[in-house]
Amino acid sequence: MSDDNKTLQAYLESLPDKLTEELAGVIREQAELLSAAQKQALQSFEKTEPTGDLAASCVVVRGASDLEMLVQAGGELTTKEVREGSGVEYDYALGFEFGTSHQPARPFFWPTYQAHKDGIQQAIDEAANEVLQK
Repeated sequence: MSDDNKTLQAYLESLPDKLTEELAGVIREQAELLSAAQKQALQSFEKTEPTGDLAASCVVVRGASDLEMLVQAGGELTTKEVREGSGVEYDYALGFEFGTSHQPARPFFWPTYQAHKDGIQQAIDEAANEVLQK
């Protein structure tokens, strides 16, 4: 194998690690920005009604790999018993996002994602292109 072929082979073999290293940081950063934007969307509702622990429940958690980040809202902080002693629990984050028979929807999660998804994809694409051009 010629030196040029060895150099090319070494470069190609290093790409997955380089891409993972670079993209993991960008994906984490974009997930944190999205979560912050969702918290900010919730703050606009605070002026008219309390959102409780909903903003605090907006978090980013690592997924199955370094390249998977999950942006979440709700969970333990926003799950309450429907009636005390009933044993039936309800996550009011869902009621806030989608509405209930007693309150209109006040979406903060999905519309914020939709507004940011193109920018998120662009940041990830740019990071990948940067690694490939090195």
